[in-house]
Amino acid sequence: MSASSPSPRSEQLEIERKYDVDSEARLPDLGGTGVVASVESFPAVSLRAVYFDTVEHTLLSNRITLRRREGGHDSGWHAKLPADEGARREVHAPLGESPDDGVPAALRRVVEAVLRGRPLRPVLVLETERSITMLRDADGADLAELADDEVTATDPSAGSSRSWREWEVELAPGVSRTDGEALLDEVGDVLERAGASVSSSKSKLARGLGDVTTVPLLARHEADEGTAARFVLDAVGSLVDALQRLDPGVRDADPEAVHRFRITARRLRSILRVFRGVVDADDAATVEKALGRVGRAAGAARDLQVARDELDVDLDAAPEGYVLHETVGRLQAGFREGAREAARDLERDLGDPSYFELLDRLDVLLATRPEGPKADDPAVKFVAARIAKESKRARKRAAAASKLYRETGDADRETLHTVRKAARRLRYAVEAQRDAELKGAVSPKAAHALQDALGDALDAQAAAERFVAAAHTARWAGEDTFGYGALATLASGRREAALARLPKLAEKL
Repeated sequence: MSASSPSPRSEQLEIERKYDVDSEARLPDLGGTGVVASVESFPAVSLRAVYFDTVEHTLLSNRITLRRREGGHDSGWHAKLPADEGARREVHAPLGESPDDGVPAALRRVVEAVLRGRPLRPVLVLETERSITMLRDADGADLAELADDEVTATDPSAGSSRSWREWEVELAPGVSRTDGEALLDEVGDVLERAGASVSSSKSKLARGLGDVTTVPLLARHEADEGTAARFVLDAVGSLVDALQRLDPGVRDADPEAVHRFRITARRLRSILRVFRGVVDADDAATVEKALGRVGRAAGAARDLQVARDELDVDLDAAPEGYVLHETVGRLQAGFREGAREAARDLERDLGDPSYFELLDRLDVLLATRPEGPKADDPAVKFVAARIAKESKRARKRAAAASKLYRETGDADRETLHTVRKAARRLRYAVEAQRDAELKGAVSPKAAHALQDALGDALDAQAAAERFVAAAHTARWAGEDTFGYGALATLASGRREAALARLPKLAEKL
């Protein structure tokens, strides 16, 4: 997301099983095991990996490893993160020219939502003698890689070391999860008969460190089933998870991640606001305010993407020859500069201690038993009552805007924005009710349609104003301004078409 180009990285899903084995054990012949038709062994290679973590072992606590490894076919920086049950998400980045280069920014961004600004340091050095055996099917395609590892782990701060041997079986890329799990079961049976046992450690890092003091993770509070507290905590928890999953993509300035991050922040604010009375009011207000700040930063970046897309729409609709190349160039240059500024602002906000404090507060909120007066209310009645209230608010505002439009043929920006916010809040509340599968859940379709129509009208109005402002700048520069007028007219037409949908959509709400 920064002005400098981020270092590249790649990802893959890692599905593997580890086995403890003594130094005298012999690797069995796995040919003919399940669908394995042939095996091929390769000469041993030497690997050296330096693992990084915080002083408190924050990454390890979250089942994440971050290392710089030299040697073998996949030298480079690797981050391994939890994925589906039995799988790990592995993210790679290039090795770099020197070990002193530090953790690549591209990889740091992947784990920053967990690190939250904490500094990293080397915590373990692993030196491994690895012998590889490839397991292949009848067509010669790779099924899995079996690594026979002799490992020595050294703690760089204490100077202590320990050694062990392990076998590791990892599915090859492209092998289906179902077929792969069956193969791993069959291979595992053979290995265990040869003297191996399922590893007692989740990773080499955990085994190499032994007993270390880690940051205790806050366990989420399990509220009673069917209560308002359970409904709110479940809704907030799923959104917090989504926020943290999206964080790396937002730091990479991925447009779709920025868009979804903005929506997730808005949903969180809406849940806390609509279903108030469950969690502590002061805590909810503090979190809402912080979510608003980071949501606005993401919104600025997203709005520019929408504006660029709308320019393409208006350019396609403009008669040939109406808009000069220099007009398009000036507009696009403005978007590029605005995008760079918005990206810098968003990067700064995601690196600010206030954002990390927000993530901490959300963790605490989810780990704390809600003490609000409505916490123990039955979820079905509580949610239905709050949605009825939000529906009444949205209908009242929509009716007022519709009346204004019918009488004047227009509606001011503030009125439209107010109605859109109410429709959006209602939609998010209804979707949370539906996701929880509560009895009596209603459809969010009408609120969604109204929100979209008003969003189209407001975006078109912003586009028209942007074209007019650009025309004034071009006029001072002595440039032709006719094209800006044509684009402003087209944008105004889009606004009028969107507003024309308001009365009918207000009635449906």
